[in-house]
Amino acid sequence: MLLHDPKPTLEIFASAVVALLRDKDLAYADPSERAIVARLASLLQGKYPGWSLDLEWSRRENVIKRLRYGLSEEDLIGKDAIVPDLIIHKVGKRENLLVVEVKKVTNTDYEGDIWKLEGLTEQAGTYGYSVGLHLVVDVKTGTTPRCDVYIDAGLDEGLTNWMRDRLNVAA
Repeated sequence: MLLHDPKPTLEIFASAVVALLRDKDLAYADPSERAIVARLASLLQGKYPGWSLDLEWSRRENVIKRLRYGLSEEDLIGKDAIVPDLIIHKVGKRENLLVVEVKKVTNTDYEGDIWKLEGLTEQAGTYGYSVGLHLVVDVKTGTTPRCDVYIDAGLDEGLTNWMRDRLNVAA
């Protein structure tokens, strides 16, 4: 069971993405994924009152954030440490609102991001994020060629379509 209705969370995020994609300086520079996520975070500051917004947050309390979702013991070696691109959460609590993985359109290596989003949104799992978002951006053209929403370890087609409508993403 989700702690939060994901639509208001996603609506705020969509507004920031639209502003990001209208940024002509960003389009001109075509910066790295980290720079794009940092700019997105600056657009989101103060939009989620009572929540912390963090980039590449690699800790859960005082230990490295790890995810064992779907991994066998053999697979765990070197693969379970994770660093999500952007999270909205309450530090030190299992209150996790949104986890986002961002890719530039030129980077089609989605498998690891999707695995993270499935595992981090699994409600019975360690983290239980209310919603996960896989966002592919093309800052040069100001478009989002792909946007997928994850709820409880799975792709949510209804919310994915709803979010794509807000971002004008062609399916």
